[in-house]
Amino acid sequence: MTKLLSNQLIVADIGGTHARFAIAVLNLQGETELRDYHRFACADYSSLAAIIRAYRDMTHKQLNQANSHASIAIAGVIEADQVRNSNLPWPVSNEQTIQESGLAQLRFVNDFAALAWSVPLINPANAIILNQGTASTLAGPVLVVGPGTGLGAAVWLPGPPSQVLATEAGHAALAAGNPQEALLLAQCWKSTPHVDNEMFLSGPGLLRLYRTLALMQGKASNLETPAQVSAAAIAGQDSIAQEAVETFCALLGSLLGDLAIYYGAQAVYLAGGIPAQISELLQKSDFRNRFLNKGVMRAVVENVPVYLIEPGQLALLGAAHWYWQTGVS
Repeated sequence: MTKLLSNQLIVADIGGTHARFAIAVLNLQGETELRDYHRFACADYSSLAAIIRAYRDMTHKQLNQANSHASIAIAGVIEADQVRNSNLPWPVSNEQTIQESGLAQLRFVNDFAALAWSVPLINPANAIILNQGTASTLAGPVLVVGPGTGLGAAVWLPGPPSQVLATEAGHAALAAGNPQEALLLAQCWKSTPHVDNEMFLSGPGLLRLYRTLALMQGKASNLETPAQVSAAAIAGQDSIAQEAVETFCALLGSLLGDLAIYYGAQAVYLAGGIPAQISELLQKSDFRNRFLNKGVMRAVVENVPVYLIEPGQLALLGAAHWYWQTGVS
């Protein structure tokens, strides 16, 4: 494995809604610095290559146009030349993106894998504690999960060298934790044979949860976006929106407890746009009780700290760290 000698590259975090770009620079102390940060709306561009070209045009004075490298964190499964994710507004091919963007080299990493690569940079003191726990944060596997446009999840494994396991936990089957949630699943099974975690535990999922509850109760569903559902629940203006958010928090706690057991996590970082929007309701909800409701494993998950973090530019830092640590063949 040959390490790249360049100490500068484009880094990006591509989600279903927004694309975040920066220039990552490796300083003399071996630390990564981000410069020229910019956010783009994915729907405003015809392809990923179009966004890259726009960013390169903005930063041409800082980049060597003839030899630009990029490390891109992107939602989805990376299979050879293709990125597979139904939440992206356009198909993504590595080779085609290189050709159309003018990059010299491009590497993709799963977006939550990139976030997991940044785990050693996260300061728990800046996070909201959802479960106190007693385990040492970096002593074992660390789980990173986030509901946003979809549901991302990855696991950081300590080294040396440290490693990251990308997962598609969002597409695993959703488990009901009580009779009401079983009825929700039964309602969804009328239209699909597979109800996955992402179907409710995501931005679109929160809206679907709200509409499904309204349908089951024979009431009108007047809210049209996940943000409206969150806002109505926070304001106490809509009982169904409140129930939707409460159910969302409970299901999320249950899932994180399951994943912590699956991967032997010593800590859990919860990120994503939805938890940040409803942070106060999340802390008052049944989230923690459901996280701990693991039968004989309750004593184990009680020791696992759970933190609500603001990911900010962590995925960009993680994409750079991954690129420089793993190098290219």
